[in-house]
Amino acid sequence: MNEKELLHTLTRVVSTLDQTAVRFAVAGGLAVYARGGPPSDHDVDLFLKEEDIEVAAEALEAAGLRREHPPEDWLTKVYDGDCLVDLIFRPNHRPVTDEMLDRASLMRVGATAAPVLNGTDLLVDKILVLSPHRCDFAPLLRIARDLREQVDWHRVAEETAESPYAWAFLTLLAALSIIDGKELPMPEEAPQYLVARLTKALAEDPRTAELGVHVTVRGDQVRLSGEVPCANRKTDIEAVVCEHIAAELVHNDVRLADVREPSHAEEIR
Repeated sequence: MNEKELLHTLTRVVSTLDQTAVRFAVAGGLAVYARGGPPSDHDVDLFLKEEDIEVAAEALEAAGLRREHPPEDWLTKVYDGDCLVDLIFRPNHRPVTDEMLDRASLMRVGATAAPVLNGTDLLVDKILVLSPHRCDFAPLLRIARDLREQVDWHRVAEETAESPYAWAFLTLLAALSIIDGKELPMPEEAPQYLVARLTKALAEDPRTAELGVHVTVRGDQVRLSGEVPCANRKTDIEAVVCEHIAAELVHNDVRLADVREPSHAEEIR
C-alpha cells in the first residue's frame, strides 16, 4: 500500500468520523509521519475508546467501507478497498482513555486535519510492541531521532518499565546521545542483582575491600551484617553502600569484633 492511498483512506475515515460524536486519534505510522517522522506504507491506525468502536464501525460501514471481525480482542478492522484501517481500543493491553485523547494534537495529515496521538504516547505504544519475536530496533531508532524533541522520555521510561526490551532500547538511545540517559528512572532491580552489585562495590572499593559483609534484601530494605575489626570500617561500609542506594533503606547491623587482649595469660601445659 503506497502513501498516497493511505492518506486518501485516512481522509475518508476522518471525514466520516467527524460527523459522529466519536473521539479518536491517528496513531501508528501515519501519526509518526504527521509529526515529522518517516512516511508510512502499512495501514491506517486509529485509537478509540472501546465503547465507541461500534458507533465508529457502523458509520464507516454506512460510508462504504467493509468491516471485518478479527480474532483479536483489542481492535476491529475495516477496509477501504484493499487499504486496512485498524480501530484500536486496547493497544498493548492498555485501554485508550479520554486523558490519552485529550493529549492528542490537531495536525495536518495529507489532505485532512485530524487529532494525532501525542509524541510520548506514540513512542510508548511503539516501544511496547518490542518482544522476543519483534525485537528490531532499526525502525524505532529513526522514529526516536525524528521525534525526540516531542517526547517526554522520562514518562516513556516509567510507562514501559516492565519491559526489558523497552529498557534495552532506551539504554541504546542514551548511549547514542539521542536522549539524555540521566533523565531516565532506573528500572526496578531484582533483589539478587542488587545483592551482587552491592557486594561487588564493597569488595572493590579501597575504603572497604570487604568480602566478609553479608548483604540481604527484603522488599526495598537492605540489611548489612557480618563482623569488622573497628567502628571506622563499619562506617565506611555503610558509606559505600549509600552511594548506590538511598541511605534510609540501609540497616547497618555489622558487628564490631572483640579484639581485646585476654585479661590473663594463657596457661601452657
